[in-house]
Amino acid sequence: MSTHNRNPSGKNQHAHDADFEDQLAVGLRRYHREAKTDNKEIAALLLADYKITTSASTVKRRRKALGLSGGGATVKKMAKADAVQLVLNKVDKDPAKRAGVRTIRATVAFEDGVILTRQVIETVNFAPTMIFNLACRQIVWEIMQDHDGDSFALREPTAKKVFRVAKFPIGINQRWAMDGHDKLYKIGFPVYAIVDDATGKILKASVVPSNRFGEIVCYRFLCLVEELGGMPIQTTTDCGSETTLLFGVVNTLRHQFHPEIDSVEVPPHVYLRSVHNISVERQWLRLRLDFGDNCVLTFNKGTEDLKYNSNDPDQYELCQWLWPRFIQTGLDDYAARRNIIKMRKQSDKPGPSAMSRNTAYSLPETWGGRQCLQPVDIDVIRQMKLDMGGDALIAFSTPQFAARAQLAYDALGIQKLEQGNIWDVFRDMLPLVFPGRVLRSRTFSVSWLVSP
Repeated sequence: MSTHNRNPSGKNQHAHDADFEDQLAVGLRRYHREAKTDNKEIAALLLADYKITTSASTVKRRRKALGLSGGGATVKKMAKADAVQLVLNKVDKDPAKRAGVRTIRATVAFEDGVILTRQVIETVNFAPTMIFNLACRQIVWEIMQDHDGDSFALREPTAKKVFRVAKFPIGINQRWAMDGHDKLYKIGFPVYAIVDDATGKILKASVVPSNRFGEIVCYRFLCLVEELGGMPIQTTTDCGSETTLLFGVVNTLRHQFHPEIDSVEVPPHVYLRSVHNISVERQWLRLRLDFGDNCVLTFNKGTEDLKYNSNDPDQYELCQWLWPRFIQTGLDDYAARRNIIKMRKQSDKPGPSAMSRNTAYSLPETWGGRQCLQPVDIDVIRQMKLDMGGDALIAFSTPQFAARAQLAYDALGIQKLEQGNIWDVFRDMLPLVFPGRVLRSRTFSVSWLVSP
């Protein structure tokens, strides 16, 4: 018998793969921030998103090793004061008071990496308010029924109901719904978004100089086509005049790269009334409640507190560089949070339900869908973008000023631009971008009050 020991360390395991472990940890932490705790689902997502083949039991062990636990286990280990503080931190960032329990829970998981139970969040701030509001609504309804019941019939609530038919999606990227959001136009920063129709996933939400300019709308579409490597079978928009160029481009790309698809039976682009373009239209309320209202309040607060004077050319130019950066970060965070929230279960609904939009998009086979993205020549797309003017088309500042502002921003060492610090950053950047001046408070002339 040989006396040679071929395994002196005594480890009867596979060789340690550092790259695999690092990639696995990245994926697990991402899904933890998305509040996913089902090990089987996480294993499937790892295969779809990272091409990592692993079992549910391995996922369970790795999550435990990384300290990633679900809501129940987290609450048992966490002091109540810590949980309360996490929730209140998010409540403080919502001066418009638009965020509900689900939104706060998803935000805590996404930003802090801590999954809390709904019960914990409700006990902190929300349950009494929700019950009170429901009770008040019921009381008002009962009083109106008792004393003014005929008015309900006169208003004909059923006559105004929009007629709808069920959608039967065949897969992801079958149809992209596109639309602009004007609620931030009041502060000068409109939004344009593209949503996957089947899953409701926000593919891209962008702050743009104008969402009523055809070239900009078309350019945002081409940017997403380049990013994903293909185009959908069909796009839908409302009937705005800014979509006419998009109509022509989508039809041209379809005829050039996929002439086998019958354009009569399946039109490349379809115009819909806004009430029917619901995949993207339904995003606007949550965007306004979760981000837009607070954004407008913060902007107006800067004006009211004399931190910003739009009539000052220097301040205006810096604002046009800094605020789109802040809003785009907010839009990206909103889309990321929105895409991880689980949809309610609808047993009779064709398409995905009882899963997050990210899961539905990454694992279309779980709800009977498939990948419908139509490949195109990306070099052609890039050339089209250059011919339209390139990124200068969607820029708020000149390249020269943007470079100068970026140097000043980097010099301040800002970790993250938030609504709590944006006007402080603005104040500190102004003398760096425009040497020799500081932020001056506005002075108002009262000469017209003085008698000649």
